[in-house]
Amino acid sequence: MSTAFSADISGQRIEVEIQPPTHYAPPVLSIRQQTGTFQLHADPDQLAEVEYAIRTYLEGIRYHETPDQQIILHAECNAAIEEGIA
Repeated sequence: MSTAFSADISGQRIEVEIQPPTHYAPPVLSIRQQTGTFQLHADPDQLAEVEYAIRTYLEGIRYHETPDQQIILHAECNAAIEEGIA
């Protein structure tokens, strides 16, 4: 079974929670916004895949905020070389 859902919630306040599993249902990821609620019923391994994908994406967009350690090392080496020459 294949189903696709799409909702643009950007710019809106959301509430996110995970309802624990019951004897009859797996954990449920709920994303609630002003106009409704999206629920994803998934087992813990699937929730871990969702978490990994989100974390990987967020780390990718934050990469540019953090200076590259190799660039810092090269700058320090170049400064040390220039001080040694002067």
